Amino acid sequence: MRRYESVWVVNGDLSDEEVKAVNDKFSRIISAQGGMLVGLDDWGRRKLAYRIKGAARGYYVMADFAGTPETVKELERNYRIDDRIIRYFTTKKADRVDLEALKAEMAAKAAPAAEAAPPEAQAAAVPAAPAEEVPSPAQEE
Repeated sequence: MRRYESVWVVNGDLSDEEVKAVNDKFSRIISAQGGMLVGLDDWGRRKLAYRIKGAARGYYVMADFAGTPETVKELERNYRIDDRIIRYFTTKKADRVDLEALKAEMAAKAAPAAEAAPPEAQAAAVPAAPAEEVPSPAQEE
């Protein structure tokens, strides 16, 4: 298996539900081809530098995954077929992937998200330090 990053731009005129459906579709393609999705990073809607297929805005998504060259071929074939995708780019990050290290990386990314607590809960968990008595200027004389 090899490590890849793939960025695709969804037509920015689509609703959030449609964008989520597109992202789910490509995540399933990676999994169906025997790949491992390490992370899916939504970069959000942005104004394009120039119109692409009539769209002035695009929704950017980056997938970090491990897979075979066949996985990339199938993914890019689906990018070309799907009219909702206006641009895509896939790059190889590494020739070989240690699956155990990859699983550990995925677990490390998932752990902070699960342990994240609201700031109020964190403040309540930390005991307040005892206040020091500071002598007033009248007491020093």
